[in-house]
Amino acid sequence: MNENFEYNQTHNMLNPRVGFATAASVLGLISIALILSAYFSIILGGIAITMAILSRESNGKLYPQAKRGILFGLVGLVGGYALMVTSFVTVFTDPEAHRMVNQYSQAATGQSFDDMLEELTGNLGISIDLPVESQ
Repeated sequence: MNENFEYNQTHNMLNPRVGFATAASVLGLISIALILSAYFSIILGGIAITMAILSRESNGKLYPQAKRGILFGLVGLVGGYALMVTSFVTVFTDPEAHRMVNQYSQAATGQSFDDMLEELTGNLGISIDLPVESQ
């Protein structure tokens, strides 16, 4: 018995590429949901884009789920990187945010953020200008 499952290729779960494309779409959505935890959104967004590209057919066409996976993955990836960059910029330019990070670091590790950064930059031979706290 030779069954033909060609009637609806975009929802044919017997085709592993469709399952891959669907998983890419789901991972992309999860990366958007986890955008405030920057690292998870970057990782899941990258995996979603990779899975979507790997789900291509032999003629190069992408399933609709794969296109959504690429779109959602890009949103999660760009959003995660944007959040990370703005966080670093805020810590290094806003004295109040810098003071809060120092207090948290002191409470969590027993060493201030400035001391850790000074040790790191000393080992690497670079210098970073830190914001000056106004008294």
